[in-house]
Amino acid sequence: MSLLELDKVSYRYRCDEALVLQEINLKVNRGECHCISGPTGSGKSTLIKLIMGVLSRPWEGNFHIADGLVLGLVMQDPNVQFIRQSVGAEIAFALENLCVPTELMRGKVQSALRKVGLFVSLDMPIEQLSLGQKYRVMIASQLVSEPDILLLDEPWAQLDNAGVEELLLVLSELKEGGVAIVLVDHNPNAFVDVVDHYYFIKAGELIAGCPTPVVVDNIQAGLVQFDVCVMQIKPFEFRFSNQDPLFKSMQPLKLYSGEIVSLVGDNGTGKSSFLKSLAGIQSDINELPLLVLGKQAKVGAFGADLGLLLQRPNRQLFESSVLEEVQFSLKRFELPLFWAEQLLDELGLLHLKDHSPHTLSYGQQHMVALASLAVIKPKVLLLDDPFAGLDGEYLNRVWHLLTKLSRGGCAILLSGHRQMLTLPVTGHWLIHDGVLCSDGENQALGAA
Repeated sequence: MSLLELDKVSYRYRCDEALVLQEINLKVNRGECHCISGPTGSGKSTLIKLIMGVLSRPWEGNFHIADGLVLGLVMQDPNVQFIRQSVGAEIAFALENLCVPTELMRGKVQSALRKVGLFVSLDMPIEQLSLGQKYRVMIASQLVSEPDILLLDEPWAQLDNAGVEELLLVLSELKEGGVAIVLVDHNPNAFVDVVDHYYFIKAGELIAGCPTPVVVDNIQAGLVQFDVCVMQIKPFEFRFSNQDPLFKSMQPLKLYSGEIVSLVGDNGTGKSSFLKSLAGIQSDINELPLLVLGKQAKVGAFGADLGLLLQRPNRQLFESSVLEEVQFSLKRFELPLFWAEQLLDELGLLHLKDHSPHTLSYGQQHMVALASLAVIKPKVLLLDDPFAGLDGEYLNRVWHLLTKLSRGGCAILLSGHRQMLTLPVTGHWLIHDGVLCSDGENQALGAA
C-alpha cells in the first residue's frame, strides 16, 4: 500500500476564488523521491501544505493516508518554523514531545546535525546562523522524528553547492531506509541523482515530466561610470563584537555608478550581515572603514539614495496590498504614484496589486519587496539573495529591471551562493576561506 495518495484533489483558498490546484493525482510509495517544479506562484508550496494538513477546507477530492504516517516538513523560509532559541533545543523539541529519555537526546541531536553536514555548538543561538544553516537545522529537526515522508520546499535556493551535495547524500540514505521524499524546486535538475518521478504544475494541474527550462535572456549591463565612486572600503576585518573574524579584505574595494557586482559566498560566510553593515543597520559589528555615497553608514543616513532588500522579504512588507506596498516610499519621498503600477506591470505583478503581500509566495514576496525599493530609483541597491524562489520568467524580468537601473546610474551589489557567470554582472566579490576578494584580486591569488 502507498504511504500517501491524492485522488483528484482540488483546492482554493476561498470559496469565491479560482482553484489554485485542480484534480491533483499523486501517489507516494516508500523509498521514492518526487520532485515538483512550476512557475513562481503556481501553487507548489500550497500543495506541500495541503499534504501536510495545515490548510483548511475548501478542498475537494480524496486523500488516502497510511495508518500512523509521520510527516516532516521544511518550509521555504525556515524562520517561520523555529520555536526555540538554540540549535540543540530546536532539534530536541520533537524528542521532548515524544518523551525520549534525556540521556538519549544528545546523541540523536548530534547524529541529525552530522547527517545534514552542520557542525556547530548545540548552544549556538539560531539567530546567529545564516538562512542556509537554518535550513539545515530545520531538516535535522525533522529527521529526529524519523518521518515516513520528508517534504522539502525550495532547498536549492537556500543552500550553497556544498549544502546541496550534502543534502543529496542525506536524501539517498533516507531513500535506502524506506523514507519517501517530496520536494518542490525551481531547479529540478539539481536533484537528478535521487529523483524517481518529476512533475510540474501548470494552470493548477500536476503534470508528469520535467518542464523545459526557461533560458535567461541575453541582457547587456549598462556602461560603468568609473568617474563616480559610490562606495569605498579600505582593508578590514569583518567580525561581531568579541568574536573571531568572519572574513577579512586585504585590498581596498570600490563600487562605481552603473556597476552590478555579485557578492558570492557559502552559507554562513557573513554576506547578509555585510550588506546590512553597508546600509548601516547591522548591530554588534566592529566599525568598518567605509564610505557609502560619501557618508558613514548609519541608520537614516541615505534616505531615497540607498535601498536594501533583505533575505527574508516578509520582514519588509507591511502594507495591506501590493500596490500600497510599492507606493509607500513614493509617498514618503513625494514621487509620482503612477510609477508603482508602471513597475508592477513591467515585472508581471500588476494582477496582484490588490492582493495582500503576506498571502503571496516566497518568490512573489521577493519581487514585491524589490519593486518597493527599485521604484524610487536609488543610487545604490543592496540585494540579499534576490533570486530565491523565482522561476526563469521572473528571473528574466528582474534582470531587465536591474540592468535598466544600472543604465540609469544605479550601483547594485547583490549576494548569492553561486557565481553568476552567464548573467550581466560587471564584477564579482568572492568570500572564500575567510578572505573577501574582487575578481582582479582573485585572479592574482590563483596565479600565485
